[in-house]
Amino acid sequence: MTAAATLPAAGPKEIGRRILRNAGLILGGKAATALLNLAATSIAIRSLGLEAMGVLVLVHAFARTASSFVKFQSWQAVLRYGTGSLQPERRAEFHALLRFTAGLDLAASAAGCLVAAAAAWALAPAFGWTPEVAALAALYATSTFFMVTATPVGLLRLFDRFDLLARRDALGAAVRLAGAGVAAALGGGLPAFLGAWYAAVALGGLALIAGAWTELRRRGLLAREEGSAARRVRAAEAHPGIWGFVWSTNLMTTLSLGSTHVATLCVGFVLGPAAAALFALARQVGEAALKPSRFLTPALYPELARLAAAGDHAGLRAVLRRSLWYSVGAALVLLAALAALGGPLLRLIGGEAAAPAWGVMLLLACAASIGFAGFTLEPLLVSVERHAWALRLRFLATLAYVPSALFGLRALGLEGAGAAAVFSASLLLAGQALAARRWLRAHHSGAAIPR
Repeated sequence: MTAAATLPAAGPKEIGRRILRNAGLILGGKAATALLNLAATSIAIRSLGLEAMGVLVLVHAFARTASSFVKFQSWQAVLRYGTGSLQPERRAEFHALLRFTAGLDLAASAAGCLVAAAAAWALAPAFGWTPEVAALAALYATSTFFMVTATPVGLLRLFDRFDLLARRDALGAAVRLAGAGVAAALGGGLPAFLGAWYAAVALGGLALIAGAWTELRRRGLLAREEGSAARRVRAAEAHPGIWGFVWSTNLMTTLSLGSTHVATLCVGFVLGPAAAALFALARQVGEAALKPSRFLTPALYPELARLAAAGDHAGLRAVLRRSLWYSVGAALVLLAALAALGGPLLRLIGGEAAAPAWGVMLLLACAASIGFAGFTLEPLLVSVERHAWALRLRFLATLAYVPSALFGLRALGLEGAGAAAVFSASLLLAGQALAARRWLRAHHSGAAIPR
């Protein structure tokens, strides 16, 4: 037996403790990351001003948007299909999975660089960018290569190494803060700050790849088993349905952009760079503690994948109930704390110029708290192979968000984007709750429901 053995079976209480332990590791890393990023943002705002800071935010959003549009969520495929492929006799299947997901990552990173660079040149006039800024944005687009690292993320989650993921996030934020300090001290302006942001992305991505590679070697999963070369298989043969799975999960993440980086681009397009800087700051503060995918969802996915692979429907229901209780209570507490402390925190970070971001910050926090309250629902649907339902719901929520945000920005100003986020989050939660309830009731009674 190698070190690659799967985690032992556990009951709902042990699974709950494991989820909370891993969530604590991720939350600790995210908390440190958030504080470091806020410090870097504060330095950038005070050094560049809102206009130039808005350009920095938009350039970064271009790269992030391109990477999210083109990348496959191969980390979910690593969890979904890798969980049952770690045994020595299935090593060829595991290697086929890694070749498949790593190939997707490499192709997506190349496509992301091209898409972001082309978008920067094509859309520069719409954002009022000079040719020099457009050239900087096109150069910054190459950072997309270090953003598409889904396979290493999936491996570390599969191996329960959430501590390494937390360290990676903190490392990138520390590099960004150090780079911002140097850029401000030298008076380097926008190019220097873009260099600091680029370095943070690049070093964080490289650290993630190195951590996953080291973990594979430590567990003896890189070496082929005897005779494995003769039974080399393709991923589609070893893992039936994998193409449909990765397309669905990729589209779900693409559609979720409506409330993240695409929203920043919409604000910049309608209201200008200064408003985009305020919106980005409001989102950074308002969603930092409430975004469920940032610390709880990654800890939940491996556990749901194991229970689904074992056909343990009773365990799935127990984990779902326990997680929902935790998330609803935590969402209410964190939202109340943010309502009281958000205003002073904004002024501390960006000075009085950041005060107008309070209203949209609170609306974005409300939207994030709605998602937080039901954060277990989409992972449940994906884990039980109802990703088609999850995809449709994401599509409807995004379809509702983008036009309502554009309308709201013109009608209400900056707060319009926050109101649209609340509407979209409520619509998504209602749909996910109905779909999850339908699946649970069907499997409680033994009935079959359509996919």
